[in-house]
Amino acid sequence: MIHFGILGAGDIAHAMAGTLSHMDEAEAYAIASRNLEKAERYQKQYGIKQAYGSYEELMCDPLVDVIYIATPHAFHFEQAWQCLSHGKHVLCEKAFTVNALQAKQLIALAKEKGLFLGEAMWTRFMPLVKKMKSLLEEQIIGEPVCMTANLNFPMMQKERLIRPELAGGALLDVGIYPLTMASLVMGNDIKEIQCAAVLTEQGMDMQGQYTLIYPDGKMADLNAGMRAFSDGNAVIYGTKGQMLIEGTNCPRGIQVHDSSWNLILNIRAEDVADYTSEKPLTGYEYEVRACVRAIENGDTEFQEMPLSLTLQMMRLMDEIRRQMGVRYPFE
Repeated sequence: MIHFGILGAGDIAHAMAGTLSHMDEAEAYAIASRNLEKAERYQKQYGIKQAYGSYEELMCDPLVDVIYIATPHAFHFEQAWQCLSHGKHVLCEKAFTVNALQAKQLIALAKEKGLFLGEAMWTRFMPLVKKMKSLLEEQIIGEPVCMTANLNFPMMQKERLIRPELAGGALLDVGIYPLTMASLVMGNDIKEIQCAAVLTEQGMDMQGQYTLIYPDGKMADLNAGMRAFSDGNAVIYGTKGQMLIEGTNCPRGIQVHDSSWNLILNIRAEDVADYTSEKPLTGYEYEVRACVRAIENGDTEFQEMPLSLTLQMMRLMDEIRRQMGVRYPFE
């Protein structure tokens, strides 16, 4: 049994605590918030053994094996650094850090300490995504030559996405998902990046368009923003047909059409779910299981998403921000 400590008590902490409460191989052993009463509410709701009113107390608990960082990404670097310095394995929510330099420094520290460090990019661990990749390898739509992916939510009221000092903007919060889907489908050998954006008065990206061009002439056209809703889907266009992925960030289904637009395959997430639990949980269980496997095997990173890939994605987002003209005041 791996004991998880949850650092932060926001919305995503609810999802992780609820997931861990139904798992056999891991448990939510402790939770920390700067507000002890808030941590105690989580403790009561999810049957967590320990509640702390400071992050330091969580890091010092000798029974905590791995700390899941569930705070906004502006705080990930400092908090992950502190957790690693206290000898704790770390599973850190996306975006891993706010730039590649921070990511590189964390990776170096984890390597020095011999500790597990991983980015909780849940999309990469989902069984339906693995099924998507196998179908593409089988060339069910021929050779993929271009794709689109988008993710937009109306979030202009969220302070953390507006304020530059909190590394605001749509890119790190939702833009990372279309970029991840492109990475899964097209790979990571990118020849050219072309970006456009609409910025807030504070200089943060509220709408962004990212076009990735690959050496073999393939292209990914990606869109992310925080002003409106979009369908949040991805479409992959191949030489023999096309594939619709329902849900860029949390895939719910795959539809495959041939070149005559005949539906030849329709797969739902539940059709390929991992039923090692009594029932499918929240989608977070897959990254948790991967984290547990890595720690039990003595690995210091995910096999499914090595730290070199996390660093590559951070460098990609650095370049996109450079082209958009988005810079955080602390950089």
